[in-house]
Amino acid sequence: MSKLKSLSVFFLSLILPALCMAQTATSAELFKQGTQLYLAKDYAKARESFTQALDQDPHNAVVLTNLALAEFQLGKKPLAVGLLRKALTSDPELSTAEAGLKFVLSQLGVREVPRQIETYESVRTKLIQPVPLYAYLILSALTFFAAGWTLISYGGRRRKAMQEETSAPGFPMVSALLTLSFVIFTGLLALKVYDSTILRGTIIEEKVSLQTAPGDNQVAILELFGGMEVVAHQTQGEWVQITYPGSLTGWVKKASVLMTR
Repeated sequence: MSKLKSLSVFFLSLILPALCMAQTATSAELFKQGTQLYLAKDYAKARESFTQALDQDPHNAVVLTNLALAEFQLGKKPLAVGLLRKALTSDPELSTAEAGLKFVLSQLGVREVPRQIETYESVRTKLIQPVPLYAYLILSALTFFAAGWTLISYGGRRRKAMQEETSAPGFPMVSALLTLSFVIFTGLLALKVYDSTILRGTIIEEKVSLQTAPGDNQVAILELFGGMEVVAHQTQGEWVQITYPGSLTGWVKKASVLMTR
């Protein structure tokens, strides 16, 4: 528990200055109030203050992270996971949210259900989700211009060799590698854009039953556990259709899922 307290204080000490610069006075005051209440171990009131601050800026990754910490202290680990994922969607580079997510997931324990890990989900976890969109934009642009410049230079040397009837320059390995890099980074950029169109969510209850159809007392086909990330599809009343990647598709209540965006 002392380790958790130290980790929480570390997060808060890093986040507070950034928020004070980025937010309005009212939001900053609410955040400061929530921080003080959190450090005083009044987690319920801290949650209220962070929630009010979040109302002013629903996509603020800093506030989402600290609200997640308060929820964690109140025993709502799955909800904390969902809030931290939402924070990372808003700001993939927020290291405190990333560290917090890893920590809370470690406290949830491993509770898997039968599924086949899809190639896309593996690529997403390792290469798409952790990297911000602008990074792939910059890398694609840099490799494009670098490949273009080296190819033009190679073409000039080859033309000169033909005019002077000398041996042609060797295969442009650097140009080939730069071109390949451009193709890879552009592909990852396209996947990043595509992934942003997929609505995802987190199971925020300890356990829910995935049903074949919306409504009470329908046939349950799978048990999903808190903290699992799912893909959301259509909604019908108070029900939402979801897919656990690599597994089955079914229906759960909307209240059981916190949408990432």
